[in-house]
Amino acid sequence: MNFAALEKKGLAKFLIGENIDPQKLSIHISEVEPGNRSHAAHTHTGVEAFYVFEGQATVEFEGEQFPLDANQAMAIDATRPHGIFNNGATRTRYMVIIAK
Repeated sequence: MNFAALEKKGLAKFLIGENIDPQKLSIHISEVEPGNRSHAAHTHTGVEAFYVFEGQATVEFEGEQFPLDANQAMAIDATRPHGIFNNGATRTRYMVIIAK
């Protein structure tokens, strides 16, 4: 099997099988400083999952807030309004996985 190398934010290497449509799966690592967010609440197609490596984050989903600590995750319907922000006192580092 052959693999393609894709550039993804926060990853040194991401290999994807040649038979997998790269538009159907996205993975990246984000870092957010205390009191900040990566971007405003938004929507898009697919399912999105957040996994927190370090720090604390709050996932906003349809106006509700769901706190996550290190080694915790949440998966959502990305067609609904959502966002994530750092509600802690230290940098938050987390993985985002989007499947379409």
